[in-house]
Amino acid sequence: MSRTSRMIDRRLAKALVILQAFMIPVSALLAWVVKDTTAALSAALGAGVCWLASCYFSWQSFRAAGARASKQVLANMYRGMMGKFTIVIVGFILILSNVQPLSPGALFCGFILVQTMSWVAPFWVSRLQKRV
Repeated sequence: MSRTSRMIDRRLAKALVILQAFMIPVSALLAWVVKDTTAALSAALGAGVCWLASCYFSWQSFRAAGARASKQVLANMYRGMMGKFTIVIVGFILILSNVQPLSPGALFCGFILVQTMSWVAPFWVSRLQKRV
């Protein structure tokens, strides 16, 4: 008996979350090498906010699957985007108001570095699928 294929492939979301999690210590290490420990902590915090928001979006968006649940999938994606936006805004507010000393440039660079992995992940997953 063959398994029914899902319309939504969760492998890309899983690969993105894993790749972004891998980039958190990488961003901290890069900031530490370039500047100092304050920059490393700031970059890690920015990367962590981006990763947490991405995890929420992935979890919320891929809870339901299938053609019959298309309206629910769309609603979950909207809910996921709003939650992701909220997590990023609240995270930055909390970090900027409570963490001292802080390097705002490193904070945003860590965030941007992890966010750019959403462009890299599709290529990475497609290369892995070609090998299999």
